[in-house]
Amino acid sequence: VFCNPKLRKKIKMVENNINIFALTDSHQEARKLCCLFSGIVERAPQNGRNSLICDCGDIFKGIYERQLCVDSYIKLRELLPEAKIVLAVGNNDFGFNLENLNFYKKAVDTFNKANIHVVCANLFDTNTGKYPDWVDPYILIEINHKKFLVTAFCINQIRLNKYGLNLIDIPEAFLKLKETIKHIEPDALVVLNHALEPSSRELIKTANQHGIKIDLLIGGHEHSPVNFDANNRIYYPQAFSKTMLCFNMKFENKQTNLEFIEQVNCKEVKLNPAFEKDIIEYEEKSGLNIPVAKSTLHLEKLYSDPCSLGTFIADIMRNEAKTDIALISTGYTSHALRYEKGKTLTYYNIERAFSADVPIQTTAIHPEELKDIFNNALKLRYIHHSGNVRFLQCSQNITIVSRKSENDMGFVKQIFINGEPLFDENVNALHPDILITCAIDPFIGAGEQGFDVFKPLSKETLMKNNHLVKIKDLFIKNIKEAEQKYIEGSEYPQFKLIDDD
Repeated sequence: VFCNPKLRKKIKMVENNINIFALTDSHQEARKLCCLFSGIVERAPQNGRNSLICDCGDIFKGIYERQLCVDSYIKLRELLPEAKIVLAVGNNDFGFNLENLNFYKKAVDTFNKANIHVVCANLFDTNTGKYPDWVDPYILIEINHKKFLVTAFCINQIRLNKYGLNLIDIPEAFLKLKETIKHIEPDALVVLNHALEPSSRELIKTANQHGIKIDLLIGGHEHSPVNFDANNRIYYPQAFSKTMLCFNMKFENKQTNLEFIEQVNCKEVKLNPAFEKDIIEYEEKSGLNIPVAKSTLHLEKLYSDPCSLGTFIADIMRNEAKTDIALISTGYTSHALRYEKGKTLTYYNIERAFSADVPIQTTAIHPEELKDIFNNALKLRYIHHSGNVRFLQCSQNITIVSRKSENDMGFVKQIFINGEPLFDENVNALHPDILITCAIDPFIGAGEQGFDVFKPLSKETLMKNNHLVKIKDLFIKNIKEAEQKYIEGSEYPQFKLIDDD
């Protein structure tokens, strides 16, 4: 939806109106992020007056240099010195090791010094039981003589205990703020919820039950488009900085009147010269636009179901490690790498599909352990239809039969490897003592996402010529070789998952 330019001009001229811009999950897509920033600069009143800019988290984990994304926000602040800017904490912003977390803390400090607020109301210090001192649970800001209380929440799907942190249940965390919100009586309550859409609906329901109205809920974490819910004021911008949402908020009789103005696509905004120089310099330095291979395979990406991209990567891992099977967390696949006739793929296209710089690990598991692993992967299959973060992409020699329990939890009924069943009709292992060799990524290998079975197992990190064997390097190599191996435009076969009713 795009607004009439005359309407946009009129909105800017009305001083009582407050402009709100919402974006999320940039994942280090710095060029697209800066295109959206350019769109904000075009649309906001001079210096960003009477404007609120909200980012629903996951700035990090992606292709471009992470510091470039931090610097881009500082540049936005310089261009719009009067705008209020609030960032939510996303699950990927914590990173996957201590260095990642320390970088994020440093980035938060940089943002704070630039008067860019970072908030998260369900993050707690496990030692003190209080909010950590480096991030606020909410921020109270004044825009055009109106009090805005902006708070944020983050989905709990990573283990932060080793860092002395803990993400608690989102509705529980909201209720901890209940008395604060009622005491402050803000003119507008804005919530940034970095979690799947069902979580946002539950949050609205919880607020309503306790007599609190959420004037705008901006969602994040969803990597597939989510329909807007104007009645409940739930809006999800598209991830990877694809789109930005623009709103206008008015105040009438102590009530907010929220008007959705337009959805801005990053491809339709010209990059502001203030951002252009640093973006181009990085792209040239990193070689993102260097040609790599002819587009040959059609590799589709699905987050919660088997997909050709995920199976292609898992097969690469299995072939390199010479194991029986291969498994990889679905979160590592970011974008489809679809076939386009006559197109030459660049490093940007390839890293957009898979950018993680992680090695292959190998281990060996018994059938019952493999069943437990897939029970965890399928547990939320019938609840989180499009956002099952526990899902695993597998090598194509695997077939899983899944069933839904009475409480809608998924579980394994049968697993086939190379067409051979592992279990009898009672889901007991036919040969419980056999060992199945498995190539995996180090994230699930460490027991993350509830894959506790992997954590105590003996694992080896694959080495070749005294160097780590990186999944991304193998992916690039196999994309280059695809032209000689496959018919142009063919879709790579995916592993099978059968839902047994």
